[in-house]
Amino acid sequence: MMLKIAAHSLAAMLFCSPVLAEVDAYQIELIIFSQAMPNTEVFEQTSSQITWPSDLTELSAYKKPDSTMLDDSYAALAKDSTYKPIMHVAWIQPVGTGGASTPVRIQDNDGKLNGYLQIEQGQGLQLAIDLELTANSSNGSIIYRLNEKRLIKLNDVHYLDHPKFGVIAKVSPYKI
Repeated sequence: MMLKIAAHSLAAMLFCSPVLAEVDAYQIELIIFSQAMPNTEVFEQTSSQITWPSDLTELSAYKKPDSTMLDDSYAALAKDSTYKPIMHVAWIQPVGTGGASTPVRIQDNDGKLNGYLQIEQGQGLQLAIDLELTANSSNGSIIYRLNEKRLIKLNDVHYLDHPKFGVIAKVSPYKI
């Protein structure tokens, strides 16, 4: 009985791990929005604290998908006065060698949102995001930073939260 359970566990590990290896590319979709929610946190960042990767690639270098999956979420955010959508982007990104994709620069047209996103394969799939949102206040400019790395599941919708802005992300396998 114990040997049979061990054999099933081994088979599960062998057949689950290659799923990431069989993927040629990912479709990555992001909605980034500001939120006007009351909070008591104090933010004093006035200059960028992002450590930029040397192999950063511009978002425009990647193919756009034929369709997006978070359109309803974007529409719902746009209707709610608590949230202000900043951008909704999607792209097809090839799987990188060595377990990490090339980091992609994320920037809005105003230059108030700036940062990057990277997908990493290892013990599961990880989404690493480092974004800064600049806001003007009576004391000058304040920079809000969302720097997070988390395990994700393909095709699930993920929410990354900061008191001043948020990101809705979805990563799906894409066969080229």
